[in-house]
Amino acid sequence: MSAEFDRSGAAWDDEGDDAFGDELPAGTTLLQGQYTLTRFLNAGGFGITYLARDSLDRTVVIKECFPASMCCRRQSSVQVRSESMQQDFEAIVKFFGQEARALAKLSHPNIVGVHQVFEDNHTAYMALDLVKGQDLLDVIEYEPDRLSPREVKRILMRLLSAVAYVHDRGMLHRDISPDNVLIDDANNPVLIDFGAAREEASRRTRMVTQQATVKDGYSPQEFYISGSKQTPASDLYSLAATFYHLIAGEAPPISQMRLATVAEGNKDPYIPLSTLTSDYDQHFLGAIDKCLEIFPKDRILSAQEWMVEIDSERRQMAAKERAGDDEDMHAAIHNLVMETNAAVREAAPDMPEPVKKERKLTRERISTREREMRWQRFRELNDKIFSDDEEAAPKGAPTAAENAREHPASDGEPDVTARKRVRKRTLIGKVLGGVLKRNDRDDAASAGAAER
Repeated sequence: MSAEFDRSGAAWDDEGDDAFGDELPAGTTLLQGQYTLTRFLNAGGFGITYLARDSLDRTVVIKECFPASMCCRRQSSVQVRSESMQQDFEAIVKFFGQEARALAKLSHPNIVGVHQVFEDNHTAYMALDLVKGQDLLDVIEYEPDRLSPREVKRILMRLLSAVAYVHDRGMLHRDISPDNVLIDDANNPVLIDFGAAREEASRRTRMVTQQATVKDGYSPQEFYISGSKQTPASDLYSLAATFYHLIAGEAPPISQMRLATVAEGNKDPYIPLSTLTSDYDQHFLGAIDKCLEIFPKDRILSAQEWMVEIDSERRQMAAKERAGDDEDMHAAIHNLVMETNAAVREAAPDMPEPVKKERKLTRERISTREREMRWQRFRELNDKIFSDDEEAAPKGAPTAAENAREHPASDGEPDVTARKRVRKRTLIGKVLGGVLKRNDRDDAASAGAAER
């Protein structure tokens, strides 16, 4: 028996039985004959899906709004079980149509394609594209070795792209789980079966049970609390739980139970994925663990951030951007310091004249003392050089002055010994001058001050 899957996540086969229960029988037409149902696919607490042919003889999937807890079938029409439920039922049907229209505006290769929404039989329907493949839950259960770590990462990156696309348009999926991710023959994922209408139904009436709006192991704790705030981090929890199941072979503990355990002061029963396998790098596993934190504020907050976390190239780009931000910050600080200094200089003329004069005299005294000390040091070193030369000379050898008198240089040039001494003195002067950053004028002033 060959099995195929539609984009609503339902399985069907060529040897299916005839319709029974609340579903419409094969051959039923919808929207004045534009769609003809060919077989029942699946039924849940909130809707029924069928395989159908459209007016162009294309195979499509039809999803019917049918909250079984508050309505029933009378021939083809859908009717509420009690008149008291009529208003809530009409609100749910309206919201189903609104969601379908919003989904029809989405265009992403990894999101279910919705190409028409309409009303018939006193309820709402949406027509979806059909794709052949298996849902991720069946892959986990029947082909656990089908996906390599590299394929798993590629699939996650594509689903994150799809989730980011949805979130950027102000929407949430609210029902990400392995059975709502289809994997085609090329291992390309397709995200199906958005759960926003179910969440609205739960908010509207208690007749829609909690089991129809949450999935244990995949829903974050905020999904269990009616009216609680739901954010993109809520979808990321469900996506992380889906891949936790894919990698670990089982879903993580129920989030509501985890919350209750921690509230009692006990350890969270969640086992980090990074401790269960070494087939993936720590960035990849750590990101999943972080998205599965109990409280939304502790999770990765956006799909884009998750993609950066697990992709090395994106991490490098993010690091460069952060470095650029640091450089901008340093430049901003530099500019602030310069502006502050300029403001101080501008404010300086406003100081009292005695204060300004006293500061100027203080700077001059300090400068004079430094020059005197440097010049004195220069003279000491200079004297030491000649003293060392005379001590190093052989006993009875003429002094530098005597040598100069006895051996005058030809053509007005000093002899070799004199040239060496001049070179030596000049070298010391250059060194001291370079270190002390002196010029000839400073030397003259310092010399005059020293003589005084």
